[in-house]
Amino acid sequence: MDVRVRFSKYGPIKYVGHLDLMRYFQKALRRSGLPLAFSKGFSPHPVMSFASPLGVGITSEGEYMDFSLESDLPCEEIQDSLNEQMAEGVEILSVTERHDTKKAMAELKAASYLVYFKRISPDMNTDYEFMKKQIDERIKNATSLVVTKKTKKSERQVDLLPLIYEIEVMESFPIEKRDHYLPDWKHNGFRLGENDPAVYMKVNAASSDNLKPELLMNAVFNPTGAENYFTIGVHRLDMYGEKDGSPVSLGELDA
Repeated sequence: MDVRVRFSKYGPIKYVGHLDLMRYFQKALRRSGLPLAFSKGFSPHPVMSFASPLGVGITSEGEYMDFSLESDLPCEEIQDSLNEQMAEGVEILSVTERHDTKKAMAELKAASYLVYFKRISPDMNTDYEFMKKQIDERIKNATSLVVTKKTKKSERQVDLLPLIYEIEVMESFPIEKRDHYLPDWKHNGFRLGENDPAVYMKVNAASSDNLKPELLMNAVFNPTGAENYFTIGVHRLDMYGEKDGSPVSLGELDA
């Protein structure tokens, strides 16, 4: 039985890196008592894979992991067994049976985010109307948004507009999400009050042309590349594959 798990990551565990998170889930799966399928070889481990690594410090309610069982079980039973092993800050939100052999990483096409701000420079304007105007001028009414995209090995010029599927300025970050996933926002100095705008975006997340929210926000609000102009916080909402030409949540593909 192949299953896909959707889980959240927040609280202190948001500072746990991807490799450590993989080890955490390997141990949690073993403790769960589920009839896991293991890899072959000298050091067998649960057969599992993740859709996309989440950066350290980023919260999420749309992370995905695939793994396999040796026998069939109800998805609700699998979810309950896993949640019993989860530490604070990780919640198993859903479990679906998979009938397609493609892994989440191979199906990943897009991801959606909420971006919020910490004011650093006195010149940084985070007024809703100003931010909406910037988004309209530099994205919605523009013909290109070319930036230099750097990697460890090279850098190249990239037009970001084709990689942006949706983007909107929201008058405030959803309170229910803020209080659940970011309860320490005041302590960390982020602007998440009821009059502080946030940015919703759905962007390309495929391995070849993935667009990071940090790069896009700097291209729109800090085009001169000024240092320490602002700091952003990022909350991932979901990840998507494609079905019949339209984006579909990875948790619903082949569900």
